[in-house]
Amino acid sequence: MQELENQKKSRTLFGHILISLRVVFSNPLFLFLAVSLSGNLLLLYYFIFLQTTTFSVFWQSNSPFYNFASIGLTILIAVLFGIAASFFIWQWKENKEKNIINSGNGLIGAFLGAVSMGCPVCGAWLISFLGIGGGLAVFPFQGLEIKTLSALVLGFSIVVSSKPIANDNCLACQPQKDNVFSPEKEALKLLKHLALGIGALLLIIYLPFIGSRLNLGISFQSSKGNALLKNTAGSINNSEADSPINEKGLKINSSALLEEINPSAGYTIDAVYGNIGPKLLESGAINFNKLKTLYEKTGYPLTKEQIKILTEGSNEKITINQDNAYFLINFLWALGLVNKNPILDEGPLIKYGGLGKIGSFASTGGWTLGTKTAAELYSKSEIISLDKRKQDILDDFANNSYRPCCNNSTAFADCNHGMAALGLGEIMAENNASAEEMFEALKYFNAFWFPQQYLDLAKYFKIREGKDWDKVDARMVMGKDYSTASGWQRVKNWLASNNAVEKAPSKGGGCGV
Repeated sequence: MQELENQKKSRTLFGHILISLRVVFSNPLFLFLAVSLSGNLLLLYYFIFLQTTTFSVFWQSNSPFYNFASIGLTILIAVLFGIAASFFIWQWKENKEKNIINSGNGLIGAFLGAVSMGCPVCGAWLISFLGIGGGLAVFPFQGLEIKTLSALVLGFSIVVSSKPIANDNCLACQPQKDNVFSPEKEALKLLKHLALGIGALLLIIYLPFIGSRLNLGISFQSSKGNALLKNTAGSINNSEADSPINEKGLKINSSALLEEINPSAGYTIDAVYGNIGPKLLESGAINFNKLKTLYEKTGYPLTKEQIKILTEGSNEKITINQDNAYFLINFLWALGLVNKNPILDEGPLIKYGGLGKIGSFASTGGWTLGTKTAAELYSKSEIISLDKRKQDILDDFANNSYRPCCNNSTAFADCNHGMAALGLGEIMAENNASAEEMFEALKYFNAFWFPQQYLDLAKYFKIREGKDWDKVDARMVMGKDYSTASGWQRVKNWLASNNAVEKAPSKGGGCGV
């Protein structure tokens, strides 16, 4: 009698789950099955994650809260999937007709977890399969909501499965009218489950639109992953106690080193803005009001000179510095995206994405400051036209220059930094620059956009070879051995092994506007 009383009390939602866990996992085979499925799903998620980023880049690009929340939710999803799948198989083994209607939600939950794998800065490999451009950065909570929904769907699957498992193994719970088989009831249950799964997918698809309309402005990127704000070179601790020592015993002044890569006077290329700004407005690549509002909201409103560059044009030479790096990343991004060029028409973006999915990259779908869609803007306006000689020089530069947020070349401009580098190369090519001059310019532009990574690289060459930043070969350092995520990680590991890692106070840029 006491056992019956205890079982009656356990007929709550939580009680059903506890009974089901005890019943199913009392069999070691099902316990092994759950652990195996969870572990394999984590390995699959890790494989998907590595298609767009690395743990080091992910960790440095986002806030600690986002990192821990993302990893924690991913582990939770894997555990819930293992439990849900084990419940499904147990039910199939015990009573085949009862569990088919609930199997789909477990798969949907696992799929949503896979879709959310990636990084707001570097992209998400599977997100384009839902027809969403711009990666996780376009979601109000940068993908955490997808993981949460995935966990909820899997949790619902477990709850639904646990009731019949618990009832079948509870003396006080039988018989129940609800357990009587009825085609009408089963059809209704099936519709409910389909509605849940399809509703979850539709919600994910429409979340970017909802977020853009509500304009929540939430960001989980770290100071190095947020929009390019002002650098504060003077805040580096350059005391002798904290200055790393190179192989010759010479101390490295990190403050001076940051001045080398992010000079206070800026870095100027031999080209003017000209009428590029007005042409970007005319082409629809830039919606002036959207751009102006964005910069006002970030606390760095457009200056009079920047407004003139956009609306009237300017004969001022292009200089990147601590104050305008954020302006230039979007200005050059828009140019690289809209300017018609063979690199866009025939290059890796078309090869791997095709015209049908051209809006699925962070550099295309992530551009939200125009008056048209990414597909309508992509390589559509001849703002800069190059002859064969100049195009060959640009091709050399684009195919052999990289950025440390991923392992892709400038020719594969799948994020804003790549598209901005392409725009920079196009401007310089039009002004008869050589490929070496383009590499040299990008060496400084990238250093303003990725101050931490290039401070590490500059320190590496200073310690290993005694070279100042302006003496480091630009083609070499902008190549795949150094200016990729994997190349920079190799350098960082070397610095760490020599106690020479130091955090830059500057703020880098994520792959969003």
